Amino acid sequence: MIRNRPQGRIILLMTIIIAMILVIIPMPDSLRLFRPEWVLMTLLYWALALPERVGIGFAWTVGLLMDMMLGGTLGILAFSYALVTYLIINFHLQLRQYPLWQQALMIMSLVLLVNVIKVIFTPMVASGYFWIPAVVSTLVWPIVYAVLRKIRRVFGVS
Repeated sequence: MIRNRPQGRIILLMTIIIAMILVIIPMPDSLRLFRPEWVLMTLLYWALALPERVGIGFAWTVGLLMDMMLGGTLGILAFSYALVTYLIINFHLQLRQYPLWQQALMIMSLVLLVNVIKVIFTPMVASGYFWIPAVVSTLVWPIVYAVLRKIRRVFGVS
């Protein structure tokens, strides 16, 4: 285990950066609605796996970076990421016991919460299709979970 070694922090940051890159990869307009919430899922995985290392402040910072990167209203993603990270950290012991399909449903509800916050506070985002990324993220969650878990075990991040 590399609890105090910087390699663990580097791996964590690299996975967040890779998720950010996946968010900005160009997609056809017809498929943009089906883009999973890569950064949010990665953040939630690390908050679930390492709640003592990934806290509300880290989530706030990632959210601010996403707001700046996507050109959105500064603070909306920061607030929503911090809120869902707070919920994950408070219930991480229970969530870890859930089977993967139940975790995926919890991820869907948290992605829906983030999207509802975006719709409420960003008038231009108001769309009846805000639920689609939540469904797609639910379907992708088992893969994201397996990949990040493998990375965490291979590099001994704890």
